[in-house]
This record gives sequence, structure tokens and C-alpha cells, in this order.
Amino acid sequence: MDRFHISATGHSINYFPEYLARELGYYADVDLDVTAEVPQPWPRVLKDIDSGVAQAALGGIWVPSIYKHHVKDYYAFAQVSARCPMVLVSRTPIEKFSWSILEDKIVIVSGGNGASPFLFLEGCLKEAGFDLSKSRFVHDFATPMIAECFAGGWGDMIVVDPLTASTLVMEGKGHLAGSLAEYGGAVPWSVYYSPASVLEHEDHLPGRFTAALQRATTWIREHDAAVAQDVVEKYWPNIEKNIIIGLINSFRKYGMWDENVRIKENELSRWQGIITNAGLLHRPLNYHEIVDSRPFDYASHIISKRD
Repeated sequence: MDRFHISATGHSINYFPEYLARELGYYADVDLDVTAEVPQPWPRVLKDIDSGVAQAALGGIWVPSIYKHHVKDYYAFAQVSARCPMVLVSRTPIEKFSWSILEDKIVIVSGGNGASPFLFLEGCLKEAGFDLSKSRFVHDFATPMIAECFAGGWGDMIVVDPLTASTLVMEGKGHLAGSLAEYGGAVPWSVYYSPASVLEHEDHLPGRFTAALQRATTWIREHDAAVAQDVVEKYWPNIEKNIIIGLINSFRKYGMWDENVRIKENELSRWQGIITNAGLLHRPLNYHEIVDSRPFDYASHIISKRD
């Protein structure tokens, strides 16, 4: 088997198809031994793919976007998450979600794993015509810190990952106000990206990996997460399995995993517009400046032969 190592920015529920592909034997079917690591601090993923320690990084497409033309060229080749997984928790109950519930509030936004949660929230609010001056936003702090402070009375609302949100709600420290996966719309939130040298190699490692990822994505779209409870227990051994199963099923409902793992032009264009307006880019990048579609094309060929 050929080795394919992923350097990931986190261990997340929205990455579930990657874990599922391993347990269902889909990597073995394409003769790959896929391993993964979450380095600390997370920007080390770039050193890992630069040095060849890893063949791909997993994280937000905003990272290769801002590195493009400034530091080094990386290319995204598959997405594992088509929605932002973050959840909005309110100190007081919310009857019905609308962006207006953030007015006149102090909103704390997780930022320990990068800038994307606040950038995305800000972009959604601007798209909705929300006047950001009507609220105060606190961001760039690590999740455990802001969750602990919110539980102690700091702020009116908090935007955190779904597991942290579930903990706050179960402990009676907050109320679920809305999921950005449901209300934020589609963007290529989490993608796999590599240097050109990996993508151009004749062994087609990214394409073979993408084929396995696609099969796992199709599987979870078609099955209740309870069917994969053994996988859930293996990857989240210290968390009650029904919590994870419920969150996976909510992601299925909200479109976290698109029909295919190809990065969509319109969804990328939207995300590029958001980060350009935030000042991360001078201009939105063209699709093929940041995406290499050859691995998905190769994966489609492999899957069609199986069918």
C-alpha cells in the first residue's frame, strides 16, 4: 500500500467522512494507507506538506488563498465540509432564528483555530444587510477560554463548535440559538490541499484518496449515523455516542456533506468574496488559481469503473 498522510487543523465531526472511509475499507480498496495527525500549533500543517511529512493538509481554503502569490502556491483538490459547523448559543432562550437576534448583543466568536468563524459570521451578516455597528464582537480567543468565560457570565451570545455548544446547553449555561450549518449557506469550509508536486505525481495519491472520500461521503448521506456507531465510539471514545450521532445527523440534514466532494465554483466564489471584503485578499482568486480538479476527475473515473 502507498502511504497518504494528512496534517489536519483539528479533529472534527464535520470531518467524519474521512474517518468513515478508513473504517469501511475504502482506502484499502484504492491501495492506500491513510494516516492523519493534528499538529500543534495548527499552522504546522504547512510545514508538514512543504517538507513531505504529509501529502495533504486539511483545513480552511482561506489559508492557501492568502498564501497564493505571497508565500507559496497550494491547491485544494477535495472538500470534506460544505458548511460552517459553528453553532450560536444565547444566554437567553430564542424562539425563532434570524440574524437580528444579534442586535445590541456582545457576541463572542471562537478563533483558536484560525480566523474563519468570525470572517464567515461577518460575511453572512453583511449579506443579510445587518448593521454590524449595532453589536459588539469579541473574537480571536481560544475556544476553552471563551466557553469558560461565557459560562461564568461574559457576553450575551457565543459562536463555538457543536460539541462545545452542546456542553454549554446541557450544563444549563446557554440556549441553542441557531446552527451556521443551517442558516449560513454553502461554502467550501474544509478542504484538502497540497503543493503542486504532490498533485502532479504519477501515483495519483490525491485522486485515489478523493475516490475513497467520495464513497464515504455518499455513504453517510444515505445512512443514519447510528448505523456507524462503532466508528463514532472509536473516534470519540470519551463522549456519549448519542451526542455525536445526533450532531452527525443534524449535519446530514443541513447539507454539510454535498452530493460530491468536488469544490463548487459558485460556493468558492462566495467565500472568496467574503474574505476579500474582509481584507484577506486584494481580489477574489479565479477557480483554477486555487483549485486543482484533476484528483476529483481521477476519482470519478475510479468510481465509475467500480460501478
